[in-house]
Amino acid sequence: MNVPDESVASALTGIDITRCVVPEQGSGWFTERHPLIYDNRPAQVTYTSGTEGKPKGIVLTYSNLADAAERIIDQMGLTSRIREYVGVPVIYSFGMARVRAISAVGGQSFLPPRGFDPLEFARMLKSGEVNALSAVPTLLRLILQAPGVIRDAGKKLLWLEIGSQYMTGAEKREVRALFPNARIVQHYGLTEASRTTFLKISDVPDDLLESVGRPVGKTEVDISSDGLIRIRGPHVASWRFDGDQLLDLKDPEGWLVTSDLGHMKDGYLYYEGRADDIINSGGVKIEPNILEARISQLVGQLGNIVVAKIPDALRGDGVLVAAESTDLTVEQLHAASNDALTELGLLAGNALHVRVVPTIPRTATGKPLRRFLTEDFIREEATKIQPVTDPLMCSADVRGFFEQFFPGREISLEDSFDSMGGDSLSYIQFSIGFEDRFGPLPEGWESMTVAQLGKSTTTGEKFHWRRLESATLARAFFMICIVALHLDTFVYSRNWGAAYFLFMLCGYSVMRFQWPEISRTGRVDTLFGTIIRVAIPTFLVVALMQLLAQRLEPKPLLLISNWFDPKDYHVATEYFAEIYMQLLLLLALLLSFATVRNSLRTRPMVSCTVLIVLAMAMSWLMDQLWDTNYLYHRTPIWYLWTLAAGMLMASARSLRNCVWAFVIVTIATLLHHGLTSASGYIVSGVALLLFWPEITVPPLAKTIVAEIASSSMFMYLSHGQVKSLIIRLFHTPMPWLAFFVAIGFGVASFRVYNWVERKARLLARSHGFVSMGRST
Repeated sequence: MNVPDESVASALTGIDITRCVVPEQGSGWFTERHPLIYDNRPAQVTYTSGTEGKPKGIVLTYSNLADAAERIIDQMGLTSRIREYVGVPVIYSFGMARVRAISAVGGQSFLPPRGFDPLEFARMLKSGEVNALSAVPTLLRLILQAPGVIRDAGKKLLWLEIGSQYMTGAEKREVRALFPNARIVQHYGLTEASRTTFLKISDVPDDLLESVGRPVGKTEVDISSDGLIRIRGPHVASWRFDGDQLLDLKDPEGWLVTSDLGHMKDGYLYYEGRADDIINSGGVKIEPNILEARISQLVGQLGNIVVAKIPDALRGDGVLVAAESTDLTVEQLHAASNDALTELGLLAGNALHVRVVPTIPRTATGKPLRRFLTEDFIREEATKIQPVTDPLMCSADVRGFFEQFFPGREISLEDSFDSMGGDSLSYIQFSIGFEDRFGPLPEGWESMTVAQLGKSTTTGEKFHWRRLESATLARAFFMICIVALHLDTFVYSRNWGAAYFLFMLCGYSVMRFQWPEISRTGRVDTLFGTIIRVAIPTFLVVALMQLLAQRLEPKPLLLISNWFDPKDYHVATEYFAEIYMQLLLLLALLLSFATVRNSLRTRPMVSCTVLIVLAMAMSWLMDQLWDTNYLYHRTPIWYLWTLAAGMLMASARSLRNCVWAFVIVTIATLLHHGLTSASGYIVSGVALLLFWPEITVPPLAKTIVAEIASSSMFMYLSHGQVKSLIIRLFHTPMPWLAFFVAIGFGVASFRVYNWVERKARLLARSHGFVSMGRST
């Protein structure tokens, strides 16, 4: 057993120490040869570094150690020629394991007297004294920040093993370029299971550099149902000390279940961070290592940025960014952190906190002690005066609102608007009702849980201005344009275009509200829920009109009339609603394939751009094979590119991606519409959504716009009947009167339908026809 000093040894639990040897400070060359020992007796007790709590005593056998050493010798092709600069302390698992492997092949290990010294290493490498290096990513970043220290000497390095801290693919490429002739291997492992996977950085293609390699030998790696990495093999320790007890580490099947998240792809393991480090802020999950790497890149402070999660009353988890720097201002750090979070899909707002500190607490091997940063932050915040609130009461009120809005559904404090299957059709209505009752909604509220929303409520205060989302404004505006055009009130464009933008909003809303749940569960039920919400009122309107006309036309009742000659129908057809539903069906079909979901999850901007290109190509090809002019091009294939365009806009979280989306959608629009007023309307709407996603308006203005937007489908379904009624009553069209009546009737009919639907759901639930679960 190795520990830093006698004071640490005396504090250890689970063992009785009869003798503690304190060797003199040793450095220089270690040249002794020790063969590997294969025995199941305990060989050493290694106490973990304690990055996440109290150190644990891991009991490792000779066989555990020998298996790990055998595999690294094989993967790196170590021979007796190796003369390694051991850049990590040998009192820790990684350093000791390096000396063990080098000794086993008859090589030599150099233990630096002052710890890792880049200048010393560069000098010894240049002179030929050493030809190998072992280091953790924290130490390698020191070299990457000053590659001139190594220069051409890097060509002399033959072996390099990198410890199992996080490194980006870009950093691995830099290391490979710096040491072009070296066999470079990174391992992933724990004290309990050292060197579980190996990534041959010097050999693998670039697309595998984000992984941590694959298992070799008798080692097995698997992912649990909770997404945790499981490890099995002869290198896995069997016991650990917990107080005075010796506890099993492995489950009955021999698996060690770690606290690390990951996923497997083509046999390679991709590390996603520690489960207890993951930041879940308002439903958006952030992996600290990825965020640290991006912020470091933005501020040019490689390896000096540490991210930790902190409590946040509104979002669950907040983000604390600490920088170990003397030349970085708080303002610069905050701006860079905010930009990085936005790129990762989180608009953090006041959930982001930054600190510039002289030193960051770390372990001896350079691992950041995030929990220390979190504890310091909590202590600081505890000294501040906090307003007295009753979050349980607020949560209960919010839960009651959810139960009213989703009748017949069982609501828990962990449910959210997204998880309940909320979509764009109910989003506006929900936000109006919530703000009337509780006050303004925070950004990203749709993914926040009932409990989190309960803590954000501010009832009793007066708010003179409200946030109005540009998507809501655009929905109301373009539906008014369609209704006005059909009623001859005014002509917004002789080339039309409103329907195209509304279909874009369909894709935008799916990606924003429903994709997170689809991505998480792999199920597309939420899309079918939206289709049903459109299909039922559409069917009822068509059926009522056919009943009044005493004429049966089956295809409009089946909601497929858009595929057939419009001259065949004389009562009522609702083409827009039919295409809307068919587009959602196509999207549901696409997202039912795991390959498509994985592509959209990992590369949303590229995937949506490719979908636009494919959709436009399909539209062009279909036009060559089938002239749909007589249908006025009322097919979902014709409009599919607009759905993809909306998805692309919703995926754009950073300014760079917003510009990308704007350019792509503008090009697609011009290719489809040319230089027309329709293109002007569509491109203006796209710019509004991407670069001005919300505006501040008086409450009355928001209420009016939101009512029109939420009732837009009912305005569309009923405006033709309103026109006929006005003509019958006044024997003349009277377009302006018909226009305002159509708006009012659409809002009223939506309200009535919504009230009836809720009553029906409650009645069905009371008779046991509706599940108490999440499905409807």
